[in-house]
Amino acid sequence: MPTAIGIIFALASIGLFFLEDDSLFVLTVFSSIFTSSSIISLSSAGIAPFYFVASLFALQSIYRGAFSSRSSYRFQGKKWMIVFIFYCVISAITLPFIFRGIPVYDPHLGIDLGFFVQNPLHFTHTNISHCIFLLVDGMVVWGASRKFTGNNHAERAYLLCFYFLVIIILLQVSLPLVGIDFPYSILQNNAGVDISTVDSGSTSARYAGTFTEPSGAGEVLACCTAGFIAGKLRSSRALFPALIGLAAIGLVRSSGAILAVSIAILMLVLSTPVFRRPYFVNLRQLLNIFLVISVICAIAAIALFSPLRQSLIDLTLNKSESGSYLHRIAADGYALSIFVRTHGLGVGLGSNRPSSLITSLLSTIGIPGFILFFGAYFAVLRNARVRNPWLIWAGIALIIDMISSGPDYDAPWLWCVLAIAVRIGCTTDGGSKDGGLPASTSRSLPSTICRHLPENM
Repeated sequence: MPTAIGIIFALASIGLFFLEDDSLFVLTVFSSIFTSSSIISLSSAGIAPFYFVASLFALQSIYRGAFSSRSSYRFQGKKWMIVFIFYCVISAITLPFIFRGIPVYDPHLGIDLGFFVQNPLHFTHTNISHCIFLLVDGMVVWGASRKFTGNNHAERAYLLCFYFLVIIILLQVSLPLVGIDFPYSILQNNAGVDISTVDSGSTSARYAGTFTEPSGAGEVLACCTAGFIAGKLRSSRALFPALIGLAAIGLVRSSGAILAVSIAILMLVLSTPVFRRPYFVNLRQLLNIFLVISVICAIAAIALFSPLRQSLIDLTLNKSESGSYLHRIAADGYALSIFVRTHGLGVGLGSNRPSSLITSLLSTIGIPGFILFFGAYFAVLRNARVRNPWLIWAGIALIIDMISSGPDYDAPWLWCVLAIAVRIGCTTDGGSKDGGLPASTSRSLPSTICRHLPENM
């Protein structure tokens, strides 16, 4: 039977399929944050809304001729992306046979159970499903280069995901305080994934929003918050959205998100030009830096003297004492041993799932896949560097978060960020009018990294 959220997304996506603007693209991006939901009700499996909506968007792109040079814009990183996806598919259908029998963490058991049980490697439907997921992800990025009619709503889709997630988290926090239970059954109905539960009314509760676990929500919040802060420092945009993001991260209490935002802010401050020549100080940039640092210090002080203080300490400074943390460290360590046993090739896409991005890449698709992934990611992300350089910083924060706590390199939000970069950077009407900087003033650390990638890759 279809679920309530499945009916909503199905009707909306079918209705938007016949439009020539980017409305279905916006819905595709929006559906990427509903990882705990399923469009149909099954006893032991589920289909996330993203894969249904994204598949329709891919069909629409094919129907509209998006894969011909006349109907789409060229975008940087296309060849990197194609080669990466092709290599992942080849790894999924060959490596499980080559290294058959090696004990691996079964993605269906989860990391905690995998600590006690490692199943022998063999080719399963998980390898096929992850290939399909990755192909759909790539089609979304490619479809974003299509020549749509009407205005560019890519940034609005990005903001819609952020504010909707924040609203859901606030409702999960506030409704139990007034004696109303949050309707988790509407959002958390995907039987094919492990979903974290919430102890309502507890000050130590962590809220996952529309995701299966708080770390997933933290990835989106860290990504958007770092982008907002970059917009403030580089383009003097409003700081208020960043304040909302920081507050939401405090409720989610994802250590990966806190780490990612902290590193992104440090990188931003160090790379923001204040002294351009002797005896000249850019007072506006200096004021923006002072304002951002002051606000972050104020929020940190408030958090330390609030009821969240002990929970924040337990999830950051004292996290190493928890059993879950030890299980994740063990999963990452075992993934590295798999990498060594397979001579740097890995066991194939979908065959092993540790707790962080680097170990996930190395243990599944090895050194070649590791190089291709980061080459594709930064090459595609580079499309946003002129019109909306803040999006590059958002992508940097997302990768930092995933390096610490996000193993799924086929995750919908990751690829939707790349699709937004393509949509913003490859269209003549792209981006918001105040979002970009002239090419001469938009050079920053991530822009420099992206600038050295091959133009045609």
